[in-house]
Amino acid sequence: MYNEKLIKDMIYPFLHRKVIFPIRSKRFKFAAVMIPIHFTNGNPNVILIKRTKLVKNHAGEISFPGGIFMDKDLEMLVTALREISEEIGIKLKREQIIGYLDTERTLTSSYIIYPYVALMDSLPKIINTNYEVEKILDAPLIPLLKSRESDLNRQRQYSDPHLPKFTYKNEVIWGATARILDQLANFFSSEITN
Repeated sequence: MYNEKLIKDMIYPFLHRKVIFPIRSKRFKFAAVMIPIHFTNGNPNVILIKRTKLVKNHAGEISFPGGIFMDKDLEMLVTALREISEEIGIKLKREQIIGYLDTERTLTSSYIIYPYVALMDSLPKIINTNYEVEKILDAPLIPLLKSRESDLNRQRQYSDPHLPKFTYKNEVIWGATARILDQLANFFSSEITN
């Protein structure tokens, strides 16, 4: 059974801890997402969202709660904290953030995404979501990571032989979100190959 300490011990050494201030760029936009892992039922679950058709970018796709950096945010972590609060009403404290994974670039837009990892003992009750969220997916982390497979369609489309995809309850997770999950899957490689 995985507990918060075990998860933290497994992935913490691979996480970056420095403060990130984005540099202005005409070519890229910067965004941050939060990977909230909770232990409500004893095992790790991760929260993802399905984006509504009302949003400009990545409509209908599965992602982590997150969004674009705004000047008032000052640093990327503030973006991730603000966005998870706005989108699904979870207010995290800085001490719950254990670091961030490597950045990922979106395939269909010009975003560079900073993925932050948060650990929670339990999932707070989510009472409301904003217009960007069609639904919340509360997925068991290890079974989700075990669903990893090659995304053959997008590998051909983007000429990249290393694009993964994941599946949860008939929802296909691809693109930058899948590559972020792939980073997590690599930490748990011995557990998910059994």
